[in-house]
Amino acid sequence: MPLKRKIYTIVTRFAIYLFNKHLYSINTISGTVLMSSGDVLQQNIELYRGISDKFDWTRTGRISIVGTILGTLQHFFYCQLDKQYPGKEMRIIARKIILDQVLCTPVNIFIFIYGLGLLENNTWTEINKELKEKFTTIFLVDCGVFIPTQYINFKFVDPNYRLIFINAVSIIYDTFLSYMKYSHNKIQTTDQQEQT
Repeated sequence: MPLKRKIYTIVTRFAIYLFNKHLYSINTISGTVLMSSGDVLQQNIELYRGISDKFDWTRTGRISIVGTILGTLQHFFYCQLDKQYPGKEMRIIARKIILDQVLCTPVNIFIFIYGLGLLENNTWTEINKELKEKFTTIFLVDCGVFIPTQYINFKFVDPNYRLIFINAVSIIYDTFLSYMKYSHNKIQTTDQQEQT
């Protein structure tokens, strides 16, 4: 057997072993790493645009905590969704997408806003205000990104790889979440100051 083929076989078997034996850990860790990566990307954009003057590792740490919570919840949500609705027929895929958008997405947004608000020691009034201001925009962007992504996911991706697939796609979405949380208001304030 050629060396390339042998390496490919070993790597493939190892990946299958990891996903079969350690799916929870992989899903949780990937949620943490990718949400943190989204924040790192957003902070680099902020530095480049002059919105901030230094990198905030504490902020990235808080986002990674929320990413761990979301990765854990999503792991259980998608496992349960696949048990409840096995199959790849269009009506089953549509049901899964609707449940994902109606149940999982709002919960994720609440955890993101409230989790970071609590980690930042914000008051309930401040957190509620932020949720009210940002929920609709975040929800609509989520629908635009994840409805087509989830169709591909539920139609073509093996259930063991669902969350890792979603997490890989969500790096851009996670960057957007970091933007909504930390940069959106700064940019609006700067624009308003420039107009006066």
